[in-house]
Amino acid sequence: MKAISLVSAVLLALAPVAAPAAAGGDKPQIAGTWRIAALATSGGALVDLDLALAARTEVVVDRHGLWSASAGCNRLRGTLEQDGLDLKVSDKVMATRMACEGVAGDLERRFMKFFPAAVKVDGMPQRLLLRDGAGAAVVLLVGK
Repeated sequence: MKAISLVSAVLLALAPVAAPAAAGGDKPQIAGTWRIAALATSGGALVDLDLALAARTEVVVDRHGLWSASAGCNRLRGTLEQDGLDLKVSDKVMATRMACEGVAGDLERRFMKFFPAAVKVDGMPQRLLLRDGAGAAVVLLVGK
């Protein structure tokens, strides 16, 4: 009987760690303040951002579906709709018009290509993985 109690205690202790935020039919909550941790390349691979560059990024989504973002250069704004795990990100984006060169410019161009392509969201605590229509991971956001 003592062994059963110990096993039960271990399982109870591990249960919260093993369960993702979206378990049990809950939808991942996209509203919040995020930073871009990884972004797809033109070749389709999801690549981690340099930590210093990632720290300068910000994606804010309010509870009404308005989002704003910066990858260190321009300010971007748009809309999105979330229905469970499904996303619809507007490809019409308002943006400031500064010339962005180098790494920040490349990051911004890739974000503008892949963020509107996101149609699915997988969530874990403080992490959102956005996927395109083919199921490929295109953006990884982490809580800021």
